[in-house]
Amino acid sequence: MVHITEFATREALMQATAQRIGDAFNKALSLRGTASAALSGGGTPEPAYRALAALPLDWPKITLALVDERFVPPSDPASNESMITTALAPAFAKGAQFKPMFFEAETVERAADYADVLYENLRFDIALMGMGADGHTASWFPGAADAALDPNATRAVIAVHAANAQGRAERLTLTRTALSRAKALLLVITGAEKLARLEQALNHGDAPVAALFKPGMPPIEVLWAP
Repeated sequence: MVHITEFATREALMQATAQRIGDAFNKALSLRGTASAALSGGGTPEPAYRALAALPLDWPKITLALVDERFVPPSDPASNESMITTALAPAFAKGAQFKPMFFEAETVERAADYADVLYENLRFDIALMGMGADGHTASWFPGAADAALDPNATRAVIAVHAANAQGRAERLTLTRTALSRAKALLLVITGAEKLARLEQALNHGDAPVAALFKPGMPPIEVLWAP
C-alpha cells in the first residue's frame, strides 16, 4: 500500500517539498561532497523551488537538471528551463549548476540525442515528479509513453510526440531507465481530482504514473494537499 502524506494547505506542501529536496542534498553532500536533482516543470512546483532557493545549502556543489522539457527555447513561456532557472535564480547566483535538456536542432529527436549525451551519466539523489489529470508524469503521456517506459531501454533522454500535451506536443523526457537510477523519487500532487486519478492508476495500472511504483524503481514518497 502506498503511503500518501497529506498537508492541510498547498503552502505547507510546497514548504515540505523544498525541505525534502534540501534534506536529500545535505545527505548527499555529507556522503560524497556533491548532490543533484531532476526537477519537473509545470505550475505546481514553482513555489517549492522558490522555497528551495532560500535554503542555506552548499549550492556550488549542487547540480539541477530536468525531468522533461518542451521542445522550445528558454525564451519561450512554455519552457521548463525558463521557469526553473527563474524560480531558483538565487541558487544559481550562489553557484548551483544547471543541465539543460533543450538544444537547438532541426528535430526533437536530434535534440534528444544531444540531451542524452549530457544526461547519460547523471545519477540523481532525488527526482521531483508531478502528475497530470490524465495520469501522465514526466512527458510520459497516455498513448505516447511506450518507449520511455520500456524497462530495457538504455537511453536517459528520448523524444516524445504527445498530441494531447499542453504547451507543445514535441517533448524531451527522462526515461524510466534514467529515473530508476535515482536514489529517491518524490511525487507531488494537489487537488482531489489528481488524488483520485493516482489511486485509480495504482489500483489498475492504467496510467503512465503507475510506472513510478513498479519493482526496480527507487523508493517513492507521495505528498498531497487539497
